[in-house]
Amino acid sequence: MFKKIIAFTLASLLFTSAVLAQDSLITALAKNNQTSFVKETNQFKGLGWDKILDQAKKSSNVMIGEEHFTNEVPFFVSKLAEQIKFDNFFCEIDPFTAHIFEQKVKTLSADALKKYTADYGNIFSFYAFESEFDLLKQLIKNNTNIRGTDQILLVADRLICNELMQTTKNKRAKAIYEVIRDQSKNHFAAFLKDQKNPFYLYTDDFEKNITELSTLALSPTEKKIIAALKLTAKIYKSRSHHLRIQLMKNQLMESYNDWVNKKNLYKYGANHAAKGESLLEIFDIGNLVNNVADSQFTNSMHIIIVGKSGLQASPFQGFPAQKIDENAGHLKSLQPFLKLTQNEWQCFDLVPIREAISSGKIKVTDVRLLRIIKGFDLLVVIPEVTAAQFPKS
Repeated sequence: MFKKIIAFTLASLLFTSAVLAQDSLITALAKNNQTSFVKETNQFKGLGWDKILDQAKKSSNVMIGEEHFTNEVPFFVSKLAEQIKFDNFFCEIDPFTAHIFEQKVKTLSADALKKYTADYGNIFSFYAFESEFDLLKQLIKNNTNIRGTDQILLVADRLICNELMQTTKNKRAKAIYEVIRDQSKNHFAAFLKDQKNPFYLYTDDFEKNITELSTLALSPTEKKIIAALKLTAKIYKSRSHHLRIQLMKNQLMESYNDWVNKKNLYKYGANHAAKGESLLEIFDIGNLVNNVADSQFTNSMHIIIVGKSGLQASPFQGFPAQKIDENAGHLKSLQPFLKLTQNEWQCFDLVPIREAISSGKIKVTDVRLLRIIKGFDLLVVIPEVTAAQFPKS
């Protein structure tokens, strides 16, 4: 028994030493490929920012892999979009909501848009936050097409059905859309008071209404949206990440002719945006974009951007922000880079580190870190982030 304890202790010490040695080698390489930049008078300045812009200008497909719910990431993307004209902006919402956003921003007056967002803004997914919605408005005003690829948000059945009510020619469908809109709002309000209450999309009543809608004489657009609502309910109820990613890739390829050989900007959670296998062990939308770019004899550029410390908002209004823990999740795996980040924003070029791994100069045992280094070209570290805010009533 004593020999087993000694053996286990030695093995643990050897493993710890190997990890520390690995981290030291990566940190040394990271330091050699590190540039910084700062935010000054509402702009970025510094060699790190120059490097990001230079690489982004050279790529037709620029993918941002983010941590959601902060003010700094949409600011970063907005500054990128100020310097580079993008034809398309792909994001983590559904295509129908994306179209609604575009139309409202383009056609409503400032006061009418403010009223609309007051009524429906809390179900805009990530773009419910002021900084994110400002980014969308900036892109739309610059004639960048907003393209969603995700399933319909859990509470956006209300948003979608409110629009369908205005356009349907079927009286029975209009009545059902109104029921879904109102019940979705009531269920969401009940959820915000007590999280034991279900969202309407989970209920038998929702399923009954969607089933009836499927039997009615509807326009092709309505039929497509009803099918999307059915699939959305299936994704949420089954919790199938694979099915969700299949849908995201399917919807990206459905609009292929609209974005191939164009200048495209993508903004997704870091879990989705890697060139190779995603951080959630699936070949995600980042991998698809990379493969399409490769088939066009070009390269896609992938940036992962994280906050080292600070606060991250809750997706639901009125819920407390969460403190970022650099020793948890994939931030823990990024410690060799985080230790080099102090007061300024940092840009780390991951390509030389990737090449060192491929040539056998460095062996990385942390699988998540390996996926990040192989999946992204640049790592941007923000010293401290602030929680995104919902618009004031």
